[in-house]
Amino acid sequence: MKHLTGKTAIVTGGTRGIGKAISLALAESGATVYSLYARSRKSAELLEKEAAEKGLTITTIRGDLSHEASFTEVLQKLHEACEHLDVLVHSAASGVHRKAMELSDKQLKWTFEINFFAVHRLTRELIGKMGKGSRIIGITSPGGTRVIPDYAAVGSTKGAMEALFRHYSSELAPKGIIVNLVCPGLVLTDAAKALPELEQMLAKTLEYTPSCRMTTPEDVGELVRFLTTDGAAQIVGQNIIIDGGKSLIA
Repeated sequence: MKHLTGKTAIVTGGTRGIGKAISLALAESGATVYSLYARSRKSAELLEKEAAEKGLTITTIRGDLSHEASFTEVLQKLHEACEHLDVLVHSAASGVHRKAMELSDKQLKWTFEINFFAVHRLTRELIGKMGKGSRIIGITSPGGTRVIPDYAAVGSTKGAMEALFRHYSSELAPKGIIVNLVCPGLVLTDAAKALPELEQMLAKTLEYTPSCRMTTPEDVGELVRFLTTDGAAQIVGQNIIIDGGKSLIA
């Protein structure tokens, strides 16, 4: 289905893990995709190669959105490349994994700068390019509303992001710009591999997941793709959980 032919999408954190799967899913639907990333040039090159082999239009742009000079440079490139913007996906996330009482002010501020303030700045700067039928989609986490070990900093940013997106949705829906959140369960990405006690978390996830399998980045990419279709136009301001049913279990 090429429902995004002639449309433009931007995916932050778009060259690895969930972001990469989203970039590919949107490009496969016909979009011209700009995948933003902060560090790994190798991952960006691998995505560019895969896109070229599949005949997809994906351009990667490097820049740390939490730093002012880099943010300005990335924004200028996006303004020059995009006359209009139809899909904006906030997938980038990072942060410090520590218990709440072990977090310094600097660590918490840094995590918020990446996962919250950069999201709002980019959205605010690009909203003028978005019109009726556009989509803004944020990738959140169960840690935004629940306790995950050593996830106090990142979980706090996700909770704040969810609150912010509720306001986005209410303010932008009358203009025809649809805002939603996607909340994957535990997905085995490079970011997840950095979590303490990963092996125990994986075992518990599989034990308590009714679908009996892990959620993949491709699963998340397909859900994001669906949210960009006309059939999803009345899904507004929702936080959609995709976890194989794990969140059903008490």
